[in-house]
Amino acid sequence: MRVDLRYGEGSLPLELSHRLSIEQIVPQTVTEHPNIASELLRVLESPIDSQPFSQGVSEVGSVAIVVNRIEHQELMEEFLYSLLNSVETFSFNPDNVSIIYPVASDERLSKTEVDELLGNPESRGHQLILHNPDTKTSLKLVGETPTHSTPVHVNESYLCADMKIGLSEIRPDVFYGATGGRMSVIPSVSGKRTINRNAKLRATRNIGQFNMETPSCVDMLETSQLAGLDFIVNSVSDWQGNLAHIVAGDPYSSWKTGVESAARLARADYSKRADIAIVSAGGNPHDTSLYYAIDSLYPALEVTEHGGSIVLVAECGGKVGPKGFIRGMSEYSSEDEILTAVETNFEFGMEKARFFWNVLSSRKIVICSRLRESLVEERLHCTAVKDPQEGLEAAQSMLASSKKVALLNDGLRSTPKLSNH
Repeated sequence: MRVDLRYGEGSLPLELSHRLSIEQIVPQTVTEHPNIASELLRVLESPIDSQPFSQGVSEVGSVAIVVNRIEHQELMEEFLYSLLNSVETFSFNPDNVSIIYPVASDERLSKTEVDELLGNPESRGHQLILHNPDTKTSLKLVGETPTHSTPVHVNESYLCADMKIGLSEIRPDVFYGATGGRMSVIPSVSGKRTINRNAKLRATRNIGQFNMETPSCVDMLETSQLAGLDFIVNSVSDWQGNLAHIVAGDPYSSWKTGVESAARLARADYSKRADIAIVSAGGNPHDTSLYYAIDSLYPALEVTEHGGSIVLVAECGGKVGPKGFIRGMSEYSSEDEILTAVETNFEFGMEKARFFWNVLSSRKIVICSRLRESLVEERLHCTAVKDPQEGLEAAQSMLASSKKVALLNDGLRSTPKLSNH
């Protein structure tokens, strides 16, 4: 049996022997695909817990649209194009529209490159703003979150807009519960100090897919409220990139509706825990670094026996992630050590190092990537391989018995559920 596992912009093949017991753990897919333009117009005029978009945008002088990090480029480009059509139709001042896109310092993306990614909104006369969380001069403090006292520093251009709109996609996320919604504020238009304080909550408290009551999630909601997010437009797609739903309206209740839809699509039933899980992070952009791909270990952990092996297939392009992640894996040797360290010496990235150590405490990890072998084995404490076939063989050699193999072709969008049958 041959399977192709997503890897970077393409895939890597894996041949599986008929002597193995193989279970493919696959999320749900949609068969009906709504027309984006007509469906978007429908939800904009019948939003959840909000006035019709045409009425809201006609009453304001300026609009800021925050575009969260792009996962499905063509889909997001079409979404933004259709949303701008609505703004230009209903607004009395369609020229006063800003599109804000988050870009970290180390990404080296130019405004021209981002404009092309978004379908050239500047050619329509709109202003494109790249938000860098490290640029303190572009930030303004709007208060502290009530529950965890996180200082909320937000992009001033965003704050100056009369109507603030978040454009994003909803999918499961181990550390945020789910993407979309309040992520249009944190991290998308927030300052580094705000982002780091929220990340520290993920390093010390509970996490999990669709767990919306974690301290980090509560903090994110309060941050978005302080920053005045007015309206969201969020899409929900299946693991193959097919559009399933669009939600629009109130930043919390419409997002919650989208999360329920995403949770149904992400459900992936399985019958029995496996000795080995082979999991793909889903390819680009989710495997551009190990830091991003780590989330895929969460479902793989769920479907394997204690003491089993996980083969993570993620290109990584030679990138590991933030310094805090490397430090968390190099300077400490357990989840408990990191929990102690982050209380007084937290650095962004350590929240995922904590989770990585948690997985390593009960599973062996094999990483199929472009990362240096010495880095993977000496600093990350894993086994390095160059292709899934070698990864399977390495995983088998670690176990006395390895007859049951679980396959997850998109770990980020899979929420495994143990079936009763």
